[in-house]
Amino acid sequence: MDDVAEGSKTGSWDTSIGIPDRKTGIPDMTFRWAQNCFVYDPHQWLNQGCVATDLKLEGRSLGMPLNDNGGGVYALEWDGQNRHIRTWVFSPHNRVPSNLRDAMRTATLVEGERIAPDTNLWGLPYGNFPIGEGTNCPASHFKNMRLVINLAFCGSVAGNRYFMDCPTKYKKFKTCEQYIESQPEELNEAYWKIRGVYVYEREWVRQWN
Repeated sequence: MDDVAEGSKTGSWDTSIGIPDRKTGIPDMTFRWAQNCFVYDPHQWLNQGCVATDLKLEGRSLGMPLNDNGGGVYALEWDGQNRHIRTWVFSPHNRVPSNLRDAMRTATLVEGERIAPDTNLWGLPYGNFPIGEGTNCPASHFKNMRLVINLAFCGSVAGNRYFMDCPTKYKKFKTCEQYIESQPEELNEAYWKIRGVYVYEREWVRQWN
């Protein structure tokens, strides 16, 4: 699984701080970057994996900061032939590369008039994950992929670190689930507003299918 964009409402998503010791339950406050893609790394939150951040966005890739920035465009390239999975986040919209903007603008036109996206023109990726031969991640791990857009209010990471990120609420509600069930009005602004979803496939891949 590769998350184009994922995060928690509070706290720092790209670090692993405050994880309770499995035996004592005492939080480990050692500063660590979330760099291990193994979802069961004992020194990271469950399913946190390896995290990529874009310093140019200054935290505006998710949530209210993204909204205040006028939204943006997320993109993921899964390319087993060239042995990588790459992601981009462009915000505000004037940072969207002209090639990608033209590809989206012409997506509904007939074949021959559409402009094909060329990721080599998009600049440095937000995240770059090598896969396949010569890496520790076989390309065969990625197949039958699905596009999922969801809001996980108490996900494996956000739910587990709820006690640390929301200490005031934790005094009254001992789990993230209890808080969500008791305060439904807090979810009034939790929704996606999506202008479009575009999926592209190389011609030689279509010929194989």
